[in-house]
Parts: sequence; C-alpha cells; structure tokens
Amino acid sequence: MKSINDWNLDDENEVNEFLDLFGTMKGRALANRLGAKGKGAAKNANNLSAYAWNKNAAMKLCRAGNIAEACRYEMICDNIYKELPPEIKW
Repeated sequence: MKSINDWNLDDENEVNEFLDLFGTMKGRALANRLGAKGKGAAKNANNLSAYAWNKNAAMKLCRAGNIAEACRYEMICDNIYKELPPEIKW
C-alpha cells in the first residue's frame, strides 16, 4: 500500500484509488493507514483527503462541461496543496 508520500492526487486514477481506500476515513485513523507519523500527521492526512474529494469534483465538473465550477474546485485544491509539507507534495 502507498504511504502518505507516494500519492499524486492530480492523476484521476490515483484520486479514485485514494477515495476508494480512504474516502470515509479522517484524522488519526487516516494518518495511521497512510503511515503518516509525527506532528501534523492527522492534519496532513485530512488535507490529502480534502484535496482528493475536491479534485474528484473538479474532474467530474470538467467532464460535464461546467468549467467555471470546476475551476472553483481547482482553486480549493491549489490552496490545500500550498498547505502540504514538501515531503508529501507531488
């Protein structure tokens, strides 16, 4: 299983895999499943999850032709990505 450092959540297949595996998990439980340790592990795991859900929405909206709304979700993703520590960015 991939660790917290191994995900590329700009890839649709990886977003879907992440959500299938962890979509209902949060906090320490999610961090533990991702192998995240240390200060901020739960926050980082939650941020990855939020990124995946928002990216998933953006991709679906884009496919449906709703580009303006997809861009709103992409902006949310950009803001989340800025908060991630360098070691888990892709």
